[in-house]
Amino acid sequence: MRDQWYQRGIPAVLLIASLGFAVPAIAAPPTKERLPLTMTGSGCTGKEAEMTTILQAIPGVIGVDFNRVPDHVLVDISTGTTNAQDVITRVNHAARAWQCKVEFIEGCISAKMPSASATPHHPE
Repeated sequence: MRDQWYQRGIPAVLLIASLGFAVPAIAAPPTKERLPLTMTGSGCTGKEAEMTTILQAIPGVIGVDFNRVPDHVLVDISTGTTNAQDVITRVNHAARAWQCKVEFIEGCISAKMPSASATPHHPE
């Protein structure tokens, strides 16, 4: 009889003890956003290194790419840490000494979807 208690009791105690240990929750990855920015002004030419340094110093900026489109920079941000307006404000504050202006490009990728019309569309 005593052997049966050990056979059943020990696994039950181990199970109860293991349930007492906290399992770390899996954190959700941060939300990322890509900001397409344009640079205008005579002072922008040749300032990629300086601009990269400024952008990378902003908390939440996780990527900077000048090589995809001329006179543009793609900036990847963590939206929980920063936002587009903060990035643009900080960059323009530093770039005004060079006579360079950075602006957000609202294009087909970044534009908000128009709201649906209640009126059905009829082809002509």
